[in-house]
Amino acid sequence: MTILAMIHTVAGIVPTFAALAQEYLPGVSTWHIVDEGLLARIIAEGRVEPAMCRRVLSLAANAEADGATAILLTCSAMSPAVDLARPLLSIPIYKVDEPMVEKALELGQRIGVFATVPATLESVSGLVRQVAARKGRAVEVVSCLRPEAMAAARAGRREEHDALVRAAVRELAPKSEVVLMAQASAAQALREEDVTALGVPLLTSPRLAMERLRGELLG
Repeated sequence: MTILAMIHTVAGIVPTFAALAQEYLPGVSTWHIVDEGLLARIIAEGRVEPAMCRRVLSLAANAEADGATAILLTCSAMSPAVDLARPLLSIPIYKVDEPMVEKALELGQRIGVFATVPATLESVSGLVRQVAARKGRAVEVVSCLRPEAMAAARAGRREEHDALVRAAVRELAPKSEVVLMAQASAAQALREEDVTALGVPLLTSPRLAMERLRGELLG
């Protein structure tokens, strides 16, 4: 049996990934592992520390020991931990944002990256440059960070969070050929009319990640 363990740092994103797993991975059993304390540490430190990577590795190793046959890390800020974990696991572990980044490089050279957490912005921007270098592509990263939106979300002010996200993405779009939402949780702030009005493609990671996993896990 194929068992996909998903490691999350935001509990609110679990329903999104559960629904996508039902759509894209029929017959695959899924587990959800949530560690919101890890996100709190990422926000407090402002960057990814070695201890955080060890924490992700521990979660992944426990999932493998419990019988998982593949792992998806859904926190883009912690994507560097995947590179450290891969040689130490005997099952595949995937970055949620890698398919999104690869798709962006097919759509343009000037890539906007939006985030509400500094570590996430750094991680995704770094991955864009890393994948571009691997593919021999020229790339320009246009960054947009709104930590005040994350502060509003954590304080329970969801409407304020959503308004800040929408305004920031509207500001970023004219400077970009394609916009990446570095955090799937922030992407939930955008309505269909917001996306249509941008005038450039906007990419989020969950669906693209599941499309990739369908090919990897189901052939």
